[in-house]
Amino acid sequence: MALLEFGRRRPVGLSHAQRAPNRAVGAGRQQSRLDIAIEVGKTMLILMLVALGIVALRYVLVLAYGVLH
Repeated sequence: MALLEFGRRRPVGLSHAQRAPNRAVGAGRQQSRLDIAIEVGKTMLILMLVALGIVALRYVLVLAYGVLH
């Protein structure tokens, strides 16, 4: 456990290598418009496939209900 020494304004016992970085890794990287467009396209494709799966499942269940009754 590091002890706080208020005169030094940082925890005692931590070397430079042990200090946490101020920014997250990759925080300075900006996505290009093409990367953003590809991510949006992938997300929309996944959402459409989920919706299609739900519609197909509903169709099968309605068809099975009609055959059984």
